[in-house]
Amino acid sequence: MHFKKATCVFIFVIVFSEVVFAQGKLVFTMREAVQTEAGFRKSVGKLEPNQNPEYWWEFYKYNIYTMNPDGTDLQRLTNDGSSRKPRWSPDAERIVYKTGYQGKMSLCMMLPDGSENEKMIKNVHEIYDYWWSPKSNVVLVVVEIDRDRDRFENWEVNVNGKVKRWRSERFAKGWLHWNETGDKVITPHNRLLEVLPEGISWPKWSPDGKWIAFKTQGVLALAEPEVISLSRRWSLQLGEPPCHGIEKWSPDGKKILFYMNGEICVAHVNKGRFIGFRNMSLYKGRDATWGPDGQHIAFIGANTSGRRTSEIFIIDGKTREMHQITSSLNDYSDLHWR
Repeated sequence: MHFKKATCVFIFVIVFSEVVFAQGKLVFTMREAVQTEAGFRKSVGKLEPNQNPEYWWEFYKYNIYTMNPDGTDLQRLTNDGSSRKPRWSPDAERIVYKTGYQGKMSLCMMLPDGSENEKMIKNVHEIYDYWWSPKSNVVLVVVEIDRDRDRFENWEVNVNGKVKRWRSERFAKGWLHWNETGDKVITPHNRLLEVLPEGISWPKWSPDGKWIAFKTQGVLALAEPEVISLSRRWSLQLGEPPCHGIEKWSPDGKKILFYMNGEICVAHVNKGRFIGFRNMSLYKGRDATWGPDGQHIAFIGANTSGRRTSEIFIIDGKTREMHQITSSLNDYSDLHWR
């Protein structure tokens, strides 16, 4: 599929000519209301169990778009109405995303203009998350299979279509990770989950694969998996920031993007210890993402006009200046910047 420009999307872009944003491109999902019953049936196809086609006006279609970080050059890349969670490859040469509905989910890859769109995984029960190798040639995917036990697996999906499956329920939810060079997938030591507090899942790995960030006891915590697996000891530091959700480490591995009461915050880290944190937005947001320079942050926040839609904002990490770069009738999600 290849769709160059949005034809039916009304979007008014606010451009701040005096602000110099970082380079790169934003990719995101745009939610648009289905306008007619025929349009609903065409865009949705198979319904989920809780969906009633008699109420078609309550449903939406989801497609993937790209845009410059100054709000210009909006491009629509998909048109199937069910595409979500796009993620740039580290070299910005490909975009991976998922499409479909629970029970029939697929993983796709495409070029930045939407061309050469291919399904790499077809019709699995669910796809939860995925991470590109630093080499941009393989994606590590968390897949749920519809069966009675051991439902979660990790799959390595190569850009050439080759798939390697890791059937490891114990470590499936974010514990497997790429090594720093992207040559192979690393499985943590079995003792790791015995040492860390119970219930931790989906940790955020630092770019070098040495540290993990996770939420426990209402704070943002750090651990060095290799060390604590050997010592069998881990404890909280003094001064962990309150935390209600984590996004990711900065490209240089010195900062962590996280949420405190829904507001966008950055924690500074040095040698595995917190050396301070800062509320960047003073404003509730979601789907925050680092810019390629590791300084600017993009996020999705509430529409200031009072509409029940959302807008995309950019924050300068040094000055904390915040700029709204969209003003539209639609809703955004799954923001990623490369």
